[in-house]
Amino acid sequence: MLKRISVNKLILGFLVSMLMLSALGINYAVGEDGPEVKNLSLEEAVELAMQNNPDIEIAGLAVEKAKAEHKLARDQANDAKNDAKELDINTYEIDIAKRFNPKAKEVALVMEEKKRDVGEKKLKLDVERAYYDVLRAEKSLEIERAGLKYIQDQLKIAETAYKIGTKAKLDVTTAEAAVAGYQASVTRAENTYRTSVLDLNRITGLDLDTPLKLTSKFAVEKAGDSINLEDSINQALEDNVDILAAKKTLELKEVQYDVAKKFYGQGIIAYDTAEIDKQSAEATVRKQEVNTRATVRKSYLTLFSLEKMIDWQTKEVEKARENARVFMLKYEAGLSTSLDARNAAIDLEKAEQSLSNSIYDYNLTKSQFKYQLFTP
Repeated sequence: MLKRISVNKLILGFLVSMLMLSALGINYAVGEDGPEVKNLSLEEAVELAMQNNPDIEIAGLAVEKAKAEHKLARDQANDAKNDAKELDINTYEIDIAKRFNPKAKEVALVMEEKKRDVGEKKLKLDVERAYYDVLRAEKSLEIERAGLKYIQDQLKIAETAYKIGTKAKLDVTTAEAAVAGYQASVTRAENTYRTSVLDLNRITGLDLDTPLKLTSKFAVEKAGDSINLEDSINQALEDNVDILAAKKTLELKEVQYDVAKKFYGQGIIAYDTAEIDKQSAEATVRKQEVNTRATVRKSYLTLFSLEKMIDWQTKEVEKARENARVFMLKYEAGLSTSLDARNAAIDLEKAEQSLSNSIYDYNLTKSQFKYQLFTP
């Protein structure tokens, strides 16, 4: 009987230990069938996405299709040219077939090639965003767990003081309510972390349930002089699909305009609409170039303002952490209220989350310059 009780105690003790470790957020693989944790750096994540993401294959197929259609249009243009020569006739419709149609397919091919190239850069940028989403969610979970620990310590102090009659029951119930609130916040942060990992797994082509350990740090490496604003603007102008589309549309409208001018004069709809379309394409190019220049300059200013912001927020976190520590000691000594201690914890959490968000924004802005892709 005693032996059975001892065995039961050992089993109970093991289960309690595992529950405590689980509550602390420590994860262990369960058997050989359990998912293996994958170490993943930022560079490895980008490489995996380039290998596994179907968008790369889809873009490549679109280019091959555009090439085939361009070849067909050129063959048809040659046929139209030969027919016109043999019959000794030339009309607006024939000239459109000879000049405009192959030009249109050439423009389509150039656009698909640019979309493929820019799509690769965009995929890399999206991977980095997903990677930083996980790092930020991981940091947020760490902050929420630290906040929960702080409030749990406050609850222990309140319960001990209540037993010896130095604090009221209200202190205990208030601390209990705060603990429940922080537990809900931890659960919410855990869910955000899990969904962020799922998104990163999806974009890199990993199994959706793969647990990850990210090895690249969630920190700030200042850009310094590594970014040249004018070079960035020029590259952004070159890679902007909307600008290229506007320029290629302009080339196409110029061909259409030349054909219309050859056969018609002012007052004829085909001529007038071709001229208007040409002017509209020119205005679109100017508009897109101005917007792109403005967007890159704004990102440049944002980057360096974030550097100053992060320096300040780092000091604010240090101050808030010391303030929370002092108020907890005061509360334990009966020199401050539970509300004072809780507000100090809230101030610390806000300061840490603000710093985390700024680090996230800074790294994403740097990634935009890295790939020369900017969002207005």
